[in-house]
Amino acid sequence: MDTQSPPKWHSLPTSEVKKLLKTSLENGLSQEEVQARRERYGPNELETGSKTSSLKILLSQFDDLMIWVLIVAALISGLVLREFLDATAIMIILILNAILGFAQEFKAEKAMEALKKLAAPTAKAIRDGREEMTPAHEIVPGDLIRLEAGDSIPADARLVECQTFSTQEAALTGESQSIEKTCQEMLEQNVLLADRKNMVYAGTLVTTGRSLALVTATGPASEMGQIAALLGAKEEKTPLQLELKDVGKKITLLCLAVVVIVFIAGISRGYSVAIMFLAAVSLAVAAIPEGLPAIITVSLALGVQNMAKKHAVVRKLHAVETLGSTSVICSDKTGTLTQNKMAVKRVYFGNRLWELSPENTLIDPDSREEVSLNLNPLLKIAALCNDARKTSSGKMLGDPTETALISAGESSGLSKEELEKTDPRIAEVPFNSDRKRMSTIHRSNSSYLVLVKGAPEQMLSCCSKILLQEEQTLSEEERDAILEVDSKLAQSGFRNLAFAYKELPEMPPEMTPEEVEKDLVFVGLLGLTDPPRPEVAEAIQTCRKAHINVAMITGDHKLTAEAIAKEIGLMDGRKVVTGTELEQMALEDLEKEVTEIAVFARVSPKDKIKIVKAFRERGFIVGMTGDGINDAPAVKMADIGISMGKVGTDVTREASDLVLTDDNFATIVVAVREGRIIFDNIKKFILFLLSCNISEVSIVFLAMLLGLPLPLFPVQILWINLVTDGLPALALGVDPPDPHLMVRSPRPRKEGILPRAKQKQILWQGLLLTSGALASFVFSYFWLKTSLNMARTVAFTTLVLIQLLHSLNFRSERNSLFSSASLANKYLLVAIFGSVLLQLGVVYFPFARPIFHTLPLGGQEWLVIGASCILPIVAIDLIKQWQAKQT
Repeated sequence: MDTQSPPKWHSLPTSEVKKLLKTSLENGLSQEEVQARRERYGPNELETGSKTSSLKILLSQFDDLMIWVLIVAALISGLVLREFLDATAIMIILILNAILGFAQEFKAEKAMEALKKLAAPTAKAIRDGREEMTPAHEIVPGDLIRLEAGDSIPADARLVECQTFSTQEAALTGESQSIEKTCQEMLEQNVLLADRKNMVYAGTLVTTGRSLALVTATGPASEMGQIAALLGAKEEKTPLQLELKDVGKKITLLCLAVVVIVFIAGISRGYSVAIMFLAAVSLAVAAIPEGLPAIITVSLALGVQNMAKKHAVVRKLHAVETLGSTSVICSDKTGTLTQNKMAVKRVYFGNRLWELSPENTLIDPDSREEVSLNLNPLLKIAALCNDARKTSSGKMLGDPTETALISAGESSGLSKEELEKTDPRIAEVPFNSDRKRMSTIHRSNSSYLVLVKGAPEQMLSCCSKILLQEEQTLSEEERDAILEVDSKLAQSGFRNLAFAYKELPEMPPEMTPEEVEKDLVFVGLLGLTDPPRPEVAEAIQTCRKAHINVAMITGDHKLTAEAIAKEIGLMDGRKVVTGTELEQMALEDLEKEVTEIAVFARVSPKDKIKIVKAFRERGFIVGMTGDGINDAPAVKMADIGISMGKVGTDVTREASDLVLTDDNFATIVVAVREGRIIFDNIKKFILFLLSCNISEVSIVFLAMLLGLPLPLFPVQILWINLVTDGLPALALGVDPPDPHLMVRSPRPRKEGILPRAKQKQILWQGLLLTSGALASFVFSYFWLKTSLNMARTVAFTTLVLIQLLHSLNFRSERNSLFSSASLANKYLLVAIFGSVLLQLGVVYFPFARPIFHTLPLGGQEWLVIGASCILPIVAIDLIKQWQAKQT
């Protein structure tokens, strides 16, 4: 088979299809041939990016200009200047940094690999003459597959046998109604995809009947795969990614300027070129937060793993930041806000409306008493005029509405299987979107029985009689009463179906719908509802407190959608807009009104794009749900695209940032909360790292400007960078959430992670840390008259400890450092304790002192260190609390 120029499969006879695919209509492919074709065509799944190898992750830790400059400087120091200890120490610290970065990124990579896979679908393939359940990704071209009502179609295929077979292709074509299929070839070759009646496509659903089909295309070669390829355009980076890139550029330029000044000043003060070169490069490494991307990755990965446990799978790591600042959620109704479990709750029978209790007993709505009434004439039609079925294991297959009708019959003791034995179906007129009805014809003893179900208003136009105690003429008053009940139930959120029948002594000569469906006997009406998920109302209230707008988007009737919206507390004085009204509104008009709309009813997937644009133009960060392929553009356009894990298509999942494995709206709210936690923690360690980095650069810079001796050696600068930028920053990345997290407004779209106020905070906090460390150096050297190396040891230790204490300032923007809130993060306390032990080790262990140019500290030095640490930290704490009171 020529895969470069595939045949027009729909235009070929079955025999030719079989010949080209080199397969059998009886036995399918052999296992050996399946294996050969799997190697030739690859797996039946959408293409994904290649994995990042462990070696590549390791090498990427050295993919930085400053790192390579430092490596060259260390080699020169060791090989040329014979400063072996300095060179060795620098290389060891660089290796430790690389190992830490590798561990962080490797963990993140593995976490994301595990999160990419959802439950794999299966297919019924006939191989070597035996039918077997096969993972869908193992299907190959030429496979003979069996398709039945309720099946998801695993690949593009040509139908070779079918019986009253139809599919729902909304995910591919946008057509919401089922499409009746045929097995006959089509003479015309250039037929639109939606009109190829003898073809079925991956990602669509079988709604009625049974068939055998030969697979013609899999994976990227399928229609769904080709659409997925069109979505492969380069994506916009999130605000955090763009901002960090911008901040990195500014910091790099600033630190290079400082480095040049320090280098020139040091040379002019008489220091050797080698020492100042190492010092300058070490300062550059300390100033540039090269570990920031890795720490952010780990923080995001841990948050993503936590979300996955709560049924929210994040596909794109950096999208978590955007998720946390989401300000509007546009949610589908069915299955997301509701349970996607249709159930019969109202019965109109015998010219009376009854309620059906959870125990499936009839309730008189006036007296609230149980009623004994034989509903078998109504429920028999509901069970037989129905394409859903029950498997041997008891699982229901088919449309949720039809499975609900079967369940209602079973609750009254009517088994569809038993009914079909006594009244077997011999013909049918499938559902049609114009007629809004479905009819089946059954052999019943010596006569024939026509059973019909459909929309009440359409059904009544075909009915001339009504079944009460016996068949009677249907009066106009009764018609009006039925329509009034239908309208009231629709306003209460019910989907209504009417049921009718007629008996025939013989089969009609013409099987036209008009002939079959005339002069029917109206039996009754069933009102079905898809109840809201019990947790949704609370989730919407949480959104309201968090200042997050929520809008329902559905293809349902306006009245039904409005009723559900009221039940879950969504309306809040807002209005409902239909797709027709939306189409007539200019985008500018929609932008003005979009916040006043709670429900968008009767909308199509393309309407979602207009809604996303309107919200974004108003400055909202938009979360948009979707499941079908036609939803993919809107999902991709949204700031946070959200797809369904149970009913969604692979293409929509690929376009999305977040996959709900339980299809539940409440999970979106949980994910938003997690996103806010993660973003808060990222902000904490960014502020911590940058303020610390400023202190490391400033102490050397100010010393050079003031004409003081060099207060820190290059290896000491690198060590400070390692012990304070590593574990404490990581611990801040898993900081417990602020109790008021979900009562504050989302971060505005244009507000960065480092607004001007935060930039000022970094500067003044960094300078206060510098003042403490520099004061300890000056006091020790000039007041206590210690040796220069001892003064450097004091300044070195002061800067390490003051930065570790400073990390506690970021536990809360409002609470004092000395409150119990500072003790809430046990990981941070352990990180501080571990870093303190490491610092004591380089000060007191004899083998470490020559490497780090340190001396053992005595009592008076520790008093200087204590005072130099506590005074700036207390000042920062007091200023922080004062600023909190001003806001």
